Amino acid sequence: MEIGISVIVPIYNMEKYLERCIKSIRMQTFREMEIILVDDGSWDHSGQLCDQYAAEDRRIKVIHKPNGGLVSARQTGIRAAKGKYIAFVDADDWIEKNMYQNLYSVAEEHHADVVMEGLKEEICGNFREIKNMIPEGIYSSEEERKYIWQNMLSCEDFFCMGILPYLWNKLFCRELVLAHMLTLDSCIKVGEDAVAVYPMLAMAGKIVITEDSHYHYCIRGTSMTGEIDRIRSEYGNIIAVNKSLREAFGRIGIETYVEKQLERYRINNVLTRAYGAFAEQAPSTVLPPFEGIRSGDSIIIYGAGAFGKAIWKYVCETDKLFMKGWLDSAAEKYKCLGLPVKEPAEISICQEDVIVIAVLRKKSKDAIEETLMRSGVNKSQIKWIERDNAMIKTIEAMEQTAFEPKGK
Repeated sequence: MEIGISVIVPIYNMEKYLERCIKSIRMQTFREMEIILVDDGSWDHSGQLCDQYAAEDRRIKVIHKPNGGLVSARQTGIRAAKGKYIAFVDADDWIEKNMYQNLYSVAEEHHADVVMEGLKEEICGNFREIKNMIPEGIYSSEEERKYIWQNMLSCEDFFCMGILPYLWNKLFCRELVLAHMLTLDSCIKVGEDAVAVYPMLAMAGKIVITEDSHYHYCIRGTSMTGEIDRIRSEYGNIIAVNKSLREAFGRIGIETYVEKQLERYRINNVLTRAYGAFAEQAPSTVLPPFEGIRSGDSIIIYGAGAFGKAIWKYVCETDKLFMKGWLDSAAEKYKCLGLPVKEPAEISICQEDVIVIAVLRKKSKDAIEETLMRSGVNKSQIKWIERDNAMIKTIEAMEQTAFEPKGK
């Protein structure tokens, strides 16, 4: 049988979710594929389950290896892959049965190097469809590919990704994956998908974007009490991701098209993944990069995405501010993850309160601000991030000091 698609599933201690994931791949209407399960040193029953699935379906190959992280596991799967196209699935997610038939048909019809679609974010059984901001279409001419390069990482000011950074909602031609992903630094633990996806898009001769969404990205509750050492480690990874992308784009020769996007992407990663460390480097501001907030202020955070979570954690840990509440219009989905988020109507906002809008996309900020002002909130109470030289200089200082722990 000719193998049309190699589906690579990296697995580390996922016994609770593995059956749903593997079943969804085995049930695909597209049959000419191999399923490569990479057991990355699991110490639960994931490895045994993989072997059981392989005994039931000859399309399944299992590779057991010492733990080396997500990048290493994917690279192991890539080296074993025989398919014309390569796809990826995370072991705690699942896919709808016609996903690969649709992607493969589009790839073959248009001789595409990459075919991508949207996704369905799944939280506690609730779904939200998320699509690429770059419009559906075929991108193959020089001008069309330049448009992709100029908008894939950030298509708006301040920050909004033009193309979703994930590997798993895309189908890649084999040659593209072999040319790039085997060279990635396996030590990268943050932004693993981005350092793979965006350079491959820059290298691709033809890209097809569709409006479909067959991939279910399942978000589970996680602890919000990470330690400072983990945050510092994440920042080290952020630096590695930025360096990896810059070097890749330099080799490909598109640096001029992505320079501003990379700056925005770096700021986004710092604010969402290493906010506490960022705040340490800006002691002149109580809650950087928000201006006009004083020690002792009563704070209400609006927004429960990655940036909102980072600010919430910081405010709860500092003794400089009083945390009055945390709001989001989609509070119910965050409540089921164990987060203390409330609907806007559940908190009474006083004139003394400061409302921090914890989103990075300006259009989202404008919508929230309009809603707050309609409810009687004074605009002077509302604070939002503004990209400025001071913030960029703070991030540059962070990179120079490499966040040596205090007291050393």
